[in-house]
Amino acid sequence: MRSPQRTVDLRHQNRLAVMRLLFLEGPMSRLELSQRTTLSPGTLTHVTSELLQEGIIVEGGQVESVGGRPRELLAANPQYGCLVGVDLGETHVQLELFDLAWRKLASVRTIIDPQAKAPDRYLDLISSGLDGMIESAGVNREDILGVGVGVPGVVEHNGQVRVSAPMWRWHSTEFLAPLEARIGLPVYIDNGAKAMTLAESWFGAGRGVKDIAVILIGTGIGAGVITGGTLYRGSSNSAGEWGHTKIALDGRPCRCGSCGCLEAYASATGIITTLIETSGATLPEGQNQLDTLKDILAAYQQREPAAVQTLQQTAHYLGVGLANLVNSFNPEKIIIGGWAGLLLGESVLEDVTRYTRQYSLPPSVEHLSIGLCQLGEDAICTGAGCLVLQEILNGNLKFMRRTPYPAKDAALL
Repeated sequence: MRSPQRTVDLRHQNRLAVMRLLFLEGPMSRLELSQRTTLSPGTLTHVTSELLQEGIIVEGGQVESVGGRPRELLAANPQYGCLVGVDLGETHVQLELFDLAWRKLASVRTIIDPQAKAPDRYLDLISSGLDGMIESAGVNREDILGVGVGVPGVVEHNGQVRVSAPMWRWHSTEFLAPLEARIGLPVYIDNGAKAMTLAESWFGAGRGVKDIAVILIGTGIGAGVITGGTLYRGSSNSAGEWGHTKIALDGRPCRCGSCGCLEAYASATGIITTLIETSGATLPEGQNQLDTLKDILAAYQQREPAAVQTLQQTAHYLGVGLANLVNSFNPEKIIIGGWAGLLLGESVLEDVTRYTRQYSLPPSVEHLSIGLCQLGEDAICTGAGCLVLQEILNGNLKFMRRTPYPAKDAALL
């Protein structure tokens, strides 16, 4: 006889299997759900009845069947709750509020002083930004299931959640507990590149691909790797610090404290350094990195020699770095994103692809494609929201509704 505890666990897993399909793949009929989950029609009916009663899913719409009545479709209830995604960047803080159909209900973006990296400053910006979005979207605070936060650096998930971002002088800094205390909502924190990788895998350029690498190029460089459909984290959740792989012996100093890192050559900071070394140019005092890269791109498009040489060298550095990644993980697809990656991507993509293939083992690039991020500047915020949804779909009760969903006639929206 099956033990009561095992029966409860099995029911829980059945619920999560149905939720995962409806939340990530969209509306389905009960027949399709039964086929995809391998649950019997009776078990599936029991599971979906519970989810409908709790307001987690809704019924509405129909799909034609062969030789019978049209089948009702089931879908995630977009009104069951909201998700917040936060992008803590080097130069900005961006927050976005989503419903469960991933419609953006509100957003706020604040440009910050690159030198103002104290945790309290970020706590203030997240708290005030969240309050503003709640007011502008007209949602209730209790409707927010959780807040996902993407940060640079390594996020330790070993008991206490701590952030190590040496460039910010954060060394095993506690951020989750103070943020939860400030905003009164459950929070999940992880590396921004990992968040972006999850979003591109679920809803962007990597959808349907089991083995991908997503590259974030901004002030710094990061990466996320998905192998066999699962985000690769490593033993201490520090996998993906691809920007600190070495491409030059005794090369340029990197802000991580080492030398010769890819980030020192192919990040926004590294690209600007290459321009200065190439041309001896003096940059306008106080000009930010975004404007400087826009100037470099404009000069490149006019075929000015220093800009052409700078971006050709950058493509070479990226190609070498990506070849190391390809030879290590053998992804089927590489997706380039981040604000600098998106700004310059179309101009350097052909050269980056050529160099990647040149330095990779031939079998590793036989089926490889390289392209740009589809989710644009929203990728990290969307990914941070995905971190919360992933916890919900993994059964973490911390991120389920804290008040019952109000009973109403739910329609597929």
